[in-house]
Amino acid sequence: MSDLSPAKIPVPEIGQDLTITVRVDHDSAAPHRGTLSIGEWSIPCAVGRSGIVDPTLKREGDGATPAGRFVLRYGYYEPGVFEDAEMAAMAFPFKPKPDSYEWIENPDSPDYNRMRARGQNEPPPARAAKLFDIFIPLGWNDAVPRAAGGSAIFLHAARPDMSGTAGCVAVSHDKLLDLARRLRPGMIIDIASSTAPARPDVASEMIETVSFHSLKPGPRVIVTGAVHGNEVCGPKAITRMIAEFRAGRRELLCGSVTFVPVVNAMAYRLDRREGDRNLNRSLRDYPVPLVNEDRVANVLCPLLRAHDVLIDLHSFGSEGPAFALFGPEAPGSELEPKAQPALEGKLVRALGLPFAVRGWMPAHLKALELHGRSDEIGHAVGTSEFMRFSGGAAITVECGSHKDPASVEVAHAVIARGLAALGLIIVETGSESTVPQILEIGDAIMAESDEDTLLRAFVTGEPVRAGEVIGHRADGTAITAAHDGAVIFASGRVRAGSEMCFLCRSDSCVAQMR
Repeated sequence: MSDLSPAKIPVPEIGQDLTITVRVDHDSAAPHRGTLSIGEWSIPCAVGRSGIVDPTLKREGDGATPAGRFVLRYGYYEPGVFEDAEMAAMAFPFKPKPDSYEWIENPDSPDYNRMRARGQNEPPPARAAKLFDIFIPLGWNDAVPRAAGGSAIFLHAARPDMSGTAGCVAVSHDKLLDLARRLRPGMIIDIASSTAPARPDVASEMIETVSFHSLKPGPRVIVTGAVHGNEVCGPKAITRMIAEFRAGRRELLCGSVTFVPVVNAMAYRLDRREGDRNLNRSLRDYPVPLVNEDRVANVLCPLLRAHDVLIDLHSFGSEGPAFALFGPEAPGSELEPKAQPALEGKLVRALGLPFAVRGWMPAHLKALELHGRSDEIGHAVGTSEFMRFSGGAAITVECGSHKDPASVEVAHAVIARGLAALGLIIVETGSESTVPQILEIGDAIMAESDEDTLLRAFVTGEPVRAGEVIGHRADGTAITAAHDGAVIFASGRVRAGSEMCFLCRSDSCVAQMR
């Protein structure tokens, strides 16, 4: 036990700022390492294993610690470890930890982010020994808890190796009493990265953009995230990049770059793919907007037209590696006559991804023609297709699985390498051009019924053979692969008229990109 007595601890004077400061330097190898300070007293601390996240981007189970200022109201201690009399003498209100306590982390529970007593027959939750000998709940998402917005964010003891937490702030166990003695009623904990990122506003009726302009002419680039609200790697990578520009860690050599961290704020707020419909289909101006995505489109389309190059960041629901989608192999395509294949090919080579895919529009047209619906080709128009129709270049980057923390690092690298390839920032080490494997979408497998299903959860890029059964129609008819190839965008849930998956074949034109 520490020999630091209360008499030796400086008590803050009335009116003095009662703030605990937590600062974390971004380190992709150890994003959880930080420093906790109270006045002149500083000690190492650990935060979430995924690092610090903008509070508007916090999700249940993401392993990230929300940035912000949060109140400390009360704390708990383990009576068998710390003496009742000593804890009762603390200036900060501590209570003995009940034997039957449980903090509810199930977003579906009416007691979400609340403490409750377990029933007699309920087993205790599995928790690492000693981590919660003292713990103080932070005032995060607890006034009116938002389902899946993050729960059980505490200040508590760290593991011996000071590894990342599930989202809490943790200090060494031997510093718990030193910390507890310095706490005062009304204290605030201020958590941020060393270069605090911009906060994308997620109000459903607003889109935030952040732009940087060089004094030298050059390409006008736009980088977008959260076109689909459940794809969070884009917003996280974009806010980090904004912070780097603001902190002077990135220098814009020419042109301009506009960042849109959250395009579809309603879908993002609801933590789902779409608000009222899929924004990345039938993208155009809507003279009479009827739903959320129509109104978003009326802001997004002029933004896209005002730029030369689009980098659109996404993720996918299945497992598998990151990849990019780009336009036709030659200019003058009937479906995308203004496409710029040379520029898009240059971007694809710069990203360092294992493979890239083209043929989105032809595959949709082929599928629609089979059902006599070729006049509905506008359904296939998303951000990249709209950009090409407007005379710009565009790539869509699928940065990995939705739940894979590495997708954020991929998204950040894609932004940096893309801007470097366009000459907007200095080329980084390891961003040399590579030749990815090129796949061409041969078929878009469309659902004819809500009950159509795929055979299994295909890994992105998983190979299949011609004639192989990959799913079944609602009436039991087998869906087979029309040719040898690889599956992308395998969707677990489908609606009639939407894409179940895409079947790609190897392209013979890799040499043309060199």
